Amino acid sequence: MNIPQLQEQAAAGSVVAQAFLGLCYLEGEEGVAVDYDQALKWLSMAAKRGASRAQWGLAHMFAHGLGIRKDMLKAIPLFESAARRGEFFAQIELGRIYSRGIEVPVDHAAALTWYSAAVAQGDSIVECEEMEEARQYVASDKRQ
Repeated sequence: MNIPQLQEQAAAGSVVAQAFLGLCYLEGEEGVAVDYDQALKWLSMAAKRGASRAQWGLAHMFAHGLGIRKDMLKAIPLFESAARRGEFFAQIELGRIYSRGIEVPVDHAAALTWYSAAVAQGDSIVECEEMEEARQYVASDKRQ
């Protein structure tokens, strides 16, 4: 992808370009260096317009304090919005948050809901550690 072209499209209002560009800056991909200010700028724009991948990226920044103050009260609703729209990694993050009680009370029912949603994506997700994590949690049946 041509980054200057992507920047032009993002500036012109393309939500897809905004989300993709924000993720490039967040993760240091497509030949750009990690730049949390740029990631925040583009991900915020795209997230406000409902781009689920951008919501995940912005939530990830808040959850881990990447270039901004760590704030789970901002991260969780963004993760939830993205997860409801099928974002696998948002579902995984919510499973972790609720199963481990990361700045919220442990809630195994909520964790099971989100990990189950991730597992339900099955064949549409390339096999990865996160999918195995979700499968193991669901198989453990930690209902309380």
